[in-house]
Amino acid sequence: MVADRKPLRCLVADDEVQIGSLLRDALAHHGYVTDIVADGESAARRLAEQEYALLVTDVLMPIRTGVELVRDLRAKGRETPVVLMSSFLSEETLAACSKLQHIAFLQKPFSLSDLRRAVERANSSIRC
Repeated sequence: MVADRKPLRCLVADDEVQIGSLLRDALAHHGYVTDIVADGESAARRLAEQEYALLVTDVLMPIRTGVELVRDLRAKGRETPVVLMSSFLSEETLAACSKLQHIAFLQKPFSLSDLRRAVERANSSIRC
């Protein structure tokens, strides 16, 4: 008898509805059940309420940025893998996250293979 695997939960935080839908569909092929929120504050609430196997977040969002979400997670001792997305990844953003583990960066626009590689990097123990 094969044991049923519990689906992995992912939280996607992006204020662009189409990006959220695209990510939900793409991540389903990798075994994730995805919740989507449109701003950083909603993401923070979800992360406080539930454990996620992966966080995919835009860097620039209303109310709270993706970088702030990651800092909050790490301050609470949570090592949730994170994929940070942005149309423009500034040196400042890269520097702010350079010491945080389990983070990968995804430049918009991206392909599905770019997303797959970013998820793999975020899940690895290597600093990205």
